[in-house]
Amino acid sequence: MLQWLALAALVVAGCVSAADAQQYDSVKDLFADNADPTGIWSNGATMWVADYDADKIYAYKMPSMSRDSSKDITLSAGNTNPWGIWSNGNTMWVANYGGDKIYAYDISTRSPVPSKDLTPSAANGDPTGIWSNGNTMWVLDYTDYKIYAYDISTRSPVPSKDFTLPAAGNNIPWNIWSDRTTIWVVDSTAGKIYAYKMSDKSRIPSKDFTLSADNGSPTGIWSDRTTMWVADYVAGKIYVYKIPTTSSASSGLPLTFFLPPPPPRDTTPPTVVSVERTGNATTTDRALTWNVTFSEAVVVGADAHINYTSVANVTIPDLGAVHDTVLVNVPGAVTGGNISVDLYHPITSGLLIELVAPDCTQFVIHNQTTAFLYKLRQPRDLGDLAGVEAAGQWTLHVSDHAKYWNGTLNTWSLELESDGAVEGSGDTYAITRHVAGPGNHTLSLDGYEVRDRAGNPLADADPAVNEPYRVVGAAARTCQTK
Repeated sequence: MLQWLALAALVVAGCVSAADAQQYDSVKDLFADNADPTGIWSNGATMWVADYDADKIYAYKMPSMSRDSSKDITLSAGNTNPWGIWSNGNTMWVANYGGDKIYAYDISTRSPVPSKDLTPSAANGDPTGIWSNGNTMWVLDYTDYKIYAYDISTRSPVPSKDFTLPAAGNNIPWNIWSDRTTIWVVDSTAGKIYAYKMSDKSRIPSKDFTLSADNGSPTGIWSDRTTMWVADYVAGKIYVYKIPTTSSASSGLPLTFFLPPPPPRDTTPPTVVSVERTGNATTTDRALTWNVTFSEAVVVGADAHINYTSVANVTIPDLGAVHDTVLVNVPGAVTGGNISVDLYHPITSGLLIELVAPDCTQFVIHNQTTAFLYKLRQPRDLGDLAGVEAAGQWTLHVSDHAKYWNGTLNTWSLELESDGAVEGSGDTYAITRHVAGPGNHTLSLDGYEVRDRAGNPLADADPAVNEPYRVVGAAARTCQTK
């Protein structure tokens, strides 16, 4: 990416004439941590600058552009290529270049809000720039020269509001910004920002910006309607152009802001300070919860991809049933997954195979009506279970409804995708673990990711907190199966 944009800068330097190019007074490098700026957005008091290689959103006070690290946002594990950013003042959305999601974050807590994430359509596979009017979000796609529209509340596509960029000129689109009447699209190789009408998607050449020759790799753009701010990936600067008040086409005089060196990075890892048990010792769901307090404000997440395999090796009795259970200990709601079952039976058309979720939601894998040849191994998609809580006991239930033959359940594998949501904020989180039966159970943070605001992981990756919680005489939840 860096090498490609550097080449694009050379192309622009050769294409923009001396008459068109606007020069600035001085050149200074940005500090190392925010050397690859992409998307930018401001509420007038703070400016946030995404960094492609640091996987972070840096905050600066306006207009001085002095650092305000207390408002930095450390991005989720999957948000590794941040590009365009936009906010409504409460939630910030961050496009992930080359990814399949627009990630949402709470600006005040600087923590992820998975319920507000937006998944672009399959065609919109390379999202870069984003902008919204509060109701519709427009997502620029780098590879197919199109801006896709989505309803921001339902996160569903609105094709009638899509528009395709013209074949000529705007060939390397990187980012967008709009004043609700005009939408500007920054182009990395043309050294230009192109203007279009929001109403009919037609070009407005009189509102185009021809950028400084040194501003050869423009990425993020944002405006206060008086000035246009343009981030440059290769130069590592933010250029500010005055928006012309006349109808003539040209760039205004660029002003250049340089981001100051960062303060020394805090490298002290957070630790567990205290653990307080909550709830009753007897619980039918076997869900044991501790309030865990850390030494400082942290962000707690969990592995969003989990895979469990059970080697059951049990007989499926003639006209009988068998079940096998795996215990999932990852928080959050299911967003997808699949199940694979390895079994043998001479009359597979007589089998009913079901997966039962912790809340007793039943997913039918095979229901007697069709036959397969002796063995079932093909994975089945679990998209219909989206929204079900992942943590707890997942049970495979196999029943035989045809006479004369036994069978064998060999192994089965459960693969789940979870949003990894954990209840809590600041320095205190509620950690819930599910257990299979009575006994003394010790809290473990295995499977959780704990980091402070500086990105430092927990001092002990899996501290076994010595707080045993005895469960006595409680029967696990019983789900009715067919």
